[in-house]
Amino acid sequence: MENRLKEVLAIVNNKGGVGKTTTVQSLAAALVRRKKSMHVLVVDLDPQGHLSILHGFDINQYMQHRTIYDAMRKGESVPVYKTNRDGVYLAPSTAELQDVDADLFRQMNPKKVLQKSFGLPLDDQTGEGLKDMVSAFDYVFIDCPPALSQTTYNAMAVATGLLIPVQMEGLSVNGLGNIIVAMREVQSELNPHLELRGLLPTMVDARPRIVREFIDYLKRSYGDNVCETVIRRSVRMNEAQTMLKDIYAYKPGQWSSVANDYDALAVELFDV
Repeated sequence: MENRLKEVLAIVNNKGGVGKTTTVQSLAAALVRRKKSMHVLVVDLDPQGHLSILHGFDINQYMQHRTIYDAMRKGESVPVYKTNRDGVYLAPSTAELQDVDADLFRQMNPKKVLQKSFGLPLDDQTGEGLKDMVSAFDYVFIDCPPALSQTTYNAMAVATGLLIPVQMEGLSVNGLGNIIVAMREVQSELNPHLELRGLLPTMVDARPRIVREFIDYLKRSYGDNVCETVIRRSVRMNEAQTMLKDIYAYKPGQWSSVANDYDALAVELFDV
């Protein structure tokens, strides 16, 4: 069995609207654009299902199909589907995920259910003969819900790395401490291999003085844990997602600043 899996990255913040889903979508697209042979799995753990929708799926149609909710509620195989981007695969979400905590608590290790599912053979819905996580994918990115819920703890328990998108505003920056405390709890009790891969400034407009002060504060407080790459605010990203496309597929001959930013982030994090 070929072990091609390099990293399982959980994208976490207990605040919504900070760019978690956009980061998962764009980082996966940047990787497969840079290397055509790359296989990236994106896992949608947010009950809103925006990551699934952005990859061409109507989560309502999965009433008759398996989703990540079905895997987690019983600790079963992760279902994997093709997406609208070659090289990117999806474990889709459903609104039922908002109620999954009760199912998790019925299992012996409620914070390790996803870890168990990741270790099982894949429920391959692609027809490509995908066998398991370590042989099928180079990277796995997990889009977590905007809460430090049991679902988020499950993501951190299975991940090798944690990426925290941070919008440059007071509530987002001030909430970082809770996430860091949760990460240390997971490192101590569940997953000693979990590493903080970076704090990622997102949706940045550097013109206001307060934004520059927030970035300076992050660097003073967290040092090298702050990503060198900064993701700039972009109308082009909103346009692309409205069309259900990633930033590289939308007007591919007209790269925007945010496309360059996520390309630089892929290089910084993964040296691709």
